Amino acid sequence: MKIKETVIDFAKLSQEEKHQQFQKIWEFDQRIFPSGTIEQLYDYLYDLAAVSIPIVQYFHRGKLVGQNIIPILKLKAAKRDIFIITSRAGFLTEYRGRNRSLNSAIRVALNHRIRYPATPLWFVTTLMQPKIYRLFASRSANFFPRAGRAMPKAHAEVLQIMQSYCTDVQVRGENIFVHRCNIPKVTAEQLVRLRNRSDSHNQYFLQHVPDYFDGMGLMCICCLDFSTIFETIFNLAMGRTVK
Repeated sequence: MKIKETVIDFAKLSQEEKHQQFQKIWEFDQRIFPSGTIEQLYDYLYDLAAVSIPIVQYFHRGKLVGQNIIPILKLKAAKRDIFIITSRAGFLTEYRGRNRSLNSAIRVALNHRIRYPATPLWFVTTLMQPKIYRLFASRSANFFPRAGRAMPKAHAEVLQIMQSYCTDVQVRGENIFVHRCNIPKVTAEQLVRLRNRSDSHNQYFLQHVPDYFDGMGLMCICCLDFSTIFETIFNLAMGRTVK
């Protein structure tokens, strides 16, 4: 299946172009996250801390089948500038399961890391499905929280900063935070198939977010230095997993 990708930087568009693009982005976002509100998407795309907002759209035979919104925020931690990448990605049901959104996020992160090598770059996301958590956690040992490894202090501090972007955050362990999210449009049967109890990463997710069925998600973080980015690229290319 040949999928074509296009990329625009929402932050660099004129006000008129932003208005036009927002309507298109909102229409597709509703197909993926029907419980989402236009106010939530507006806040996500018009965040004043965003220095760049790459939006990757995926087309199959001219039809929009997926999109990945990847804001890059410039914030401060310990009185030092940092960049934080987040992501809001979704595909139509028949086009899911091919790691496309992760690959796109890695390319965006690598390009930004090359442009600003001296400024720490972080990836912070809330994951709502055990299968997606496993995809991230199994590709890098520096993805937290995870079983068997304590979260480094710097990671915990950045995660604390990002809690201000969430509502009704619950603490379910040391540096384990969950909150309610807009769950993608899936059936109950599909949700069940998203878990594999024999996998340690799935077990860890289910231990802390057993109510993911109800839209709860786990806040996760990864420091995107060059070694971690290249480790992830290599593991994805080779099909290699880490515990």
